[in-house]
Amino acid sequence: MDLNHLNASQLVLLTLLVSFVTSIATGIVTVSLMEQAPPTIAQTVNRVVERTVERVVPAAQEASAIAPIVTEKTVIVKETDYIAAAIEKVSSSVVRLYTTTKDAKGEDADIFLGLGIIAAGNGEIYTDIAAWPASGVVLVERADGVRVPATRGASDDASGVLILHGATSTADGELTWRAAEFAKEDPGLGAAVVSIAGRSTMRVGNGIVSALPSAGDPALSFIDTNVPQGAIVYGSAITDDVGRVIGISTVTSRAQAETAFLAMGSTPMYTENTDTKPSE
Repeated sequence: MDLNHLNASQLVLLTLLVSFVTSIATGIVTVSLMEQAPPTIAQTVNRVVERTVERVVPAAQEASAIAPIVTEKTVIVKETDYIAAAIEKVSSSVVRLYTTTKDAKGEDADIFLGLGIIAAGNGEIYTDIAAWPASGVVLVERADGVRVPATRGASDDASGVLILHGATSTADGELTWRAAEFAKEDPGLGAAVVSIAGRSTMRVGNGIVSALPSAGDPALSFIDTNVPQGAIVYGSAITDDVGRVIGISTVTSRAQAETAFLAMGSTPMYTENTDTKPSE
């Protein structure tokens, strides 16, 4: 076939045929690459697809009951945007635990014990049982910098979880505690997680669920990650990519692996707060 002798209609049909074949080939290659891509890459691509189509309905048309106009708009969603939003959501529910001692000059000095997660609006806090000091004196520092004393509540040696009760008032008035939201299901392998740490300021680490090791106690489950050890302290929590707490570092989880976390659904103390939502 001599292309030089094709008329206009034939050229258009040939162009459409080439475009059609190219589209099919592109689709096949894309599907093949997605099947071989790491979970984190596939997760990011899925998010982009989910946010690609947006419905735009002009107010005038909506008021007059005219059929809406659907347009396509590509929105690039970065993984870091999700991490930042998750951290912002959970940060006000993270507390730091301190006790005091006397330094060489006889003055009070802080000793950092670990982190805790606010579980209820009455000041109930989950932490690692290993964070409880020999002195039995704990001060809770909230995200707003306010420090209040805390008393010891129930504990569970099997899971390594300790409940603290932060004071609900100060000399300046009543305190409002913002409870974290807890995930109701454990994450799957490859799911993105964010760890919370930091002795004096918020420090985070991100990674994925790398293993789900079994426990000797069938009532317990653990979440192993590839989060750097430096981003984990006593009572560190991990959240999913929407800021829900899914695990906490305890003495029991660290016996499994230094980067492992106790799944919050594993402890009976958690079940009372599965529907807890952050209080305004």
